[in-house]
Amino acid sequence: MKINVFKDICWWFLGITVLCSSSFVACKKEKLDVIIDNRPVTENRPNSNSRIVNLFDYNQLIANGDSLTNFVVLHPLLPGNHKYPGTSYFPTDGRLGKIWPIPQDLFNQKEEAELSFSARYYAGFGLNHDLKVNVNNSYEIPKDYFLLPTMFMNGQPDVVSLERSATSPSKPDHFKIRIVNLAGAIKNPPSGLTGPQENLVGAISLAYADGALVSPKTNTISVAQKASEYIELPYGTYQFKVLLQDGRPLPALGTERHEYGLIDLPTSTIPENHAKSTNLVYAPIQNFQPGGVYTIVVAPQQFSYISNELDETVNVYQNSFQIITDIAAPVNQSYLRIQGVNAYKDQSIGFRIDGKTLASGLDFGNVSTYGVFTQKQHTIEAIDNSGNVLASLNQDLRSNQNYTVWLHPDQNGKAQLLLIANDLSGTLPLPAEDDGTYSRLAFKFFFFNRFLNLSIGNPYITFTLPNGQPIGNSSNANLQPGIPSLNMPYTNMNAMMKAYEIMAYRSKPDVVPGVWAEDIDVLKSTDFIADKSLYTKIKRALPAHEPGIYTVALIGKSGAGASAKEKAKMIIIKHNK
Repeated sequence: MKINVFKDICWWFLGITVLCSSSFVACKKEKLDVIIDNRPVTENRPNSNSRIVNLFDYNQLIANGDSLTNFVVLHPLLPGNHKYPGTSYFPTDGRLGKIWPIPQDLFNQKEEAELSFSARYYAGFGLNHDLKVNVNNSYEIPKDYFLLPTMFMNGQPDVVSLERSATSPSKPDHFKIRIVNLAGAIKNPPSGLTGPQENLVGAISLAYADGALVSPKTNTISVAQKASEYIELPYGTYQFKVLLQDGRPLPALGTERHEYGLIDLPTSTIPENHAKSTNLVYAPIQNFQPGGVYTIVVAPQQFSYISNELDETVNVYQNSFQIITDIAAPVNQSYLRIQGVNAYKDQSIGFRIDGKTLASGLDFGNVSTYGVFTQKQHTIEAIDNSGNVLASLNQDLRSNQNYTVWLHPDQNGKAQLLLIANDLSGTLPLPAEDDGTYSRLAFKFFFFNRFLNLSIGNPYITFTLPNGQPIGNSSNANLQPGIPSLNMPYTNMNAMMKAYEIMAYRSKPDVVPGVWAEDIDVLKSTDFIADKSLYTKIKRALPAHEPGIYTVALIGKSGAGASAKEKAKMIIIKHNK
């Protein structure tokens, strides 16, 4: 039998072709999209419940005999001296930072690990030092290991381990906070041009910006006790202060501007120059979001002081505080805050939101406390003492916003409501590139003022410094009644300003500042100080003003028929606690 091999091969090839035609997907080679993984860490490396809080200058780390950092030291004067190579555990720059959650894979079966911390610097001799720490991990009890600068302090060990909270606040619109006292006596405290360094060791208490104590649970926390309980507070923007028992405040370690890392040795205040202080102690203004958990820790940190008339500086350690996040808050997609102001007339009023009382018995020129509400459309009403509605509005209120509703009169005296969203972010816009690069400045210690004209008989008002000098941008010029400025409305007065006054001028669209309104009392910068006894009881001079987010509003009447109580005046409303 004769076999036609060529014919059989042709039939086989034809069958394969038909099969591929009828089932094209099965034979077509799949093309995969190229996906670039830009994550700094691509390994599956979950964190344990233990953290390192590096309160000294350690920058290198060995774990269980293996180097996790790069141990690279660059010449400080050469180009690229900040470009340290990353490592698997520290991908950004290969160096240990302030807070480091210890990965689970570093613990053995007994949930133990041996960590060796080092400080390595180009100068070498006298600066390099090492520390070994045995750490453990617990799934039930999260723990922080605080590394302290014992080279410059007495009274504390090299490492202090403390438990931290593992649970979020019980109230969803609150946050949790505590204070930790790891202070110690500074070794060899120096003396400067203005006097010797003050001693800031002792029991501490947590206070608001005006010096009012926050809670008995965060009062009088000694070095021996170390940590307070966690307390829950309504979310919002706060400037917390840490006070000794005699009322002296501790500074916070500032990073945003050079002068906030400077202290006057005898008072720990921000100096103006080698001979004069601002009398302000740095404390950051920060937003504490619902669901977040925070620790304020006190320990010696490095500052500088001005050592001579040439304003040269020398490093010094001083007990200070900083805010550490224990549990990061989720994005606030539900809650908002709102307060009410009576700028109407000499009559006690109240505010209701969806029938719920926000405030009652609010006298002329006074502001209510904040209420917390959820995102939706709300009905806002201003009512008199009999419950009669004076004015109302329906408004969609957005989450993560801070609002003030002003009851004020129109030029005929009829009650009106003005709702304003306050910007508490601490940022100021800048002229930007087309892509938005460098479009803002961000601050944590700021003096933001916004101006409003809510008065009768003053069709145009310009707010100025003494002698008609302008205040910042044009957002405070030619303000008409009930019409807020929306273009860059805030002015930052800054920490270094001398004492000043704010004046009201009657202006016109083509005449600025206009004529000084002598019948309207000027505001002094010290009127921005919430409680002057916070300074006088510790025998210190008043600063020019205090940081915060403010609205300065002209309320009342000018002209004939204005009573003494309803005479036009400027009021100050502070929006942060």
